[in-house]
Amino acid sequence: MSKVRWGKSIQSKDEQYELKRSAILRTAGRLFNQKGFRETSLNDLADELQVTKPTLYYYVENKEDILFQCLHTAITELLDRTDAILAAPLNGIEKLTRFIHLFIAVFDDEFGRCLAHPGPEPLSSKYLEQIAPLYVRVDSAMRQMIEDGIADGSMRPCNSKISAFALFGAINWMTRWYHPEGEMTTREVADAMVQLFCQGLMPR
Repeated sequence: MSKVRWGKSIQSKDEQYELKRSAILRTAGRLFNQKGFRETSLNDLADELQVTKPTLYYYVENKEDILFQCLHTAITELLDRTDAILAAPLNGIEKLTRFIHLFIAVFDDEFGRCLAHPGPEPLSSKYLEQIAPLYVRVDSAMRQMIEDGIADGSMRPCNSKISAFALFGAINWMTRWYHPEGEMTTREVADAMVQLFCQGLMPR
């Protein structure tokens, strides 16, 4: 009898753990977006996954921990790609254009949508102290792009703080009306946002 060669088809315990943890987080992220963080219970999550509630505690500490992990996963990836934009040999308006497309594209993902809704507000100080500085870095990055654009002449003089707040407000509000299965893709929304904001920021 020939031997069965399993190769990599059998997952290690660590791989199985990570796959199950990821399934918990992604399902929770979807429920948080659909129902709201406070309205979603661990019982809801357990029912959705068809597991017992005690099973969840093997992978996560509590509901806050789940939201924190969703947010941390999304924002660290966003920051890595934002740092690449900042380092690119582009002028300010080009960097801002790429950033708008990048930021809006995260709403195609369950974790990414959590960045804006529910966002970090439901978290206690234990988790906020860890996640808040990452949000500050994203805000600082957009302001830096606007200030770079003003300095290199690709944008007209403006208040970078107010401009960043206006842009973030418009983008984050997408979670209230945007649906992945809707009429527009995130790419199309980003193109429209770029036209509205970047043209408004360009010198006249």
